[in-house]
Amino acid sequence: MKTWLISDTHTCHDQLQVPDNIELVVHCGDEANSHKSKRNLDESGKFFDWFERLDIPVKVFVPGNHSVAIEHGLLKPDEYPQIQFLIHRQIEIQGVKIFGSPYTPWFYDWAYNVVREELDTYWSQIPTGLDLLVTHGPPKGVLDITRDMGSGKPIHVGSLSLTRQVIGRIKPQMHAFGHIHDEEGIQNFGQVRKDDILFINCSCCNLSGQLVHHGVVVDLGM
Repeated sequence: MKTWLISDTHTCHDQLQVPDNIELVVHCGDEANSHKSKRNLDESGKFFDWFERLDIPVKVFVPGNHSVAIEHGLLKPDEYPQIQFLIHRQIEIQGVKIFGSPYTPWFYDWAYNVVREELDTYWSQIPTGLDLLVTHGPPKGVLDITRDMGSGKPIHVGSLSLTRQVIGRIKPQMHAFGHIHDEEGIQNFGQVRKDDILFINCSCCNLSGQLVHHGVVVDLGM
């Protein structure tokens, strides 16, 4: 199944170059920007109107920390019946098993934030045997570098408990995420294979909110 993975479009979705002959599109979260619920609802609504109109048969969306209107119940998934919203749940499409989870380590009280010490409660609920695991945030140590706000030095900011669960137990064929962007001197967008798992950071915008990437195309179920 030819699959287009995108994330962190932050209201720049209409600038994306949509690949041809895609059977499944998966957005890993952060369609909007604003922390304020009503403005976020407007931003998210414009994104989902665009997302639903895409000429792609199957559409999957996993919320991110900027998906405030969804977490607050202002934007309801059933308003967009052509889109599969994965909020910590699994679906199967043409034999391809996909699980999506929106949770990320606590940061400024955005959407779907969980304190790091409690995240393993969620990760331990993710089943094995997956073709694609989608989380908004990265596992620690994999395409998750940003600069420390105090020292300015590069640090890994992903979830360590997610790393342990993904590599030690879940073992999906692929793990896609976003959340941590490219920034000056640091590239997180891309793919890396580790422990027989293909990890993909598909964040499309950089830290300044500019669209610099157009997602990643992979074959699922091959």
